[in-house]
Amino acid sequence: MTTKEHIVHAAKRVFEKFGFSKASMIDIAMAARKGRRTIYTHFASKEDVFKAVIETEVSVLASQLEAIAKQQSNPLEKLRAYMHTRMGAIKELSVYYDALRRDLINNMDIVEKLRKEYDHKEIRLIKKILDEGNAMGVFDIDDPVMVAEAMVMATKGFEIDIFYGNDQFNHQRLIDPLIGILYSGMKNRKHKK
Repeated sequence: MTTKEHIVHAAKRVFEKFGFSKASMIDIAMAARKGRRTIYTHFASKEDVFKAVIETEVSVLASQLEAIAKQQSNPLEKLRAYMHTRMGAIKELSVYYDALRRDLINNMDIVEKLRKEYDHKEIRLIKKILDEGNAMGVFDIDDPVMVAEAMVMATKGFEIDIFYGNDQFNHQRLIDPLIGILYSGMKNRKHKK
């Protein structure tokens, strides 16, 4: 593990414990067992450290989703696997949601910038699956970008309960019906299952 990775790992624990607003660079330095100068060698500000923590967590999810998009399976099954994996991983992004819950107003600009970057990546991945479905004759979608954007927006709605800390929320039971509804609108009427 590099020094920078070690700092990010320690910072994650600090943000989980204190939230973004109450955490300080001194707290991060102490958790990483590094001097403040070392922290500032790698990061210009607490916001940069926070961004690195979120990017690290999101990159794990992105890798999982990219692997699903590359699978050699039916595009409908890819979408289903994609959505289940995505929502399971979102539930695990504890720093993201804890930081938002604790100090929503203060973090919104940082989180929204990261969110927009990730949304674009996610739209591209879903579009890739939709394009593949079109090419295979499974889907009949005139505007895959618009459908991918709609899917990203729909799944964001599932995140509200996670955001508010509803541990009883079961996104798994909602994904298959959503995919079913989407598929009934996207499927190529000439295609046989």
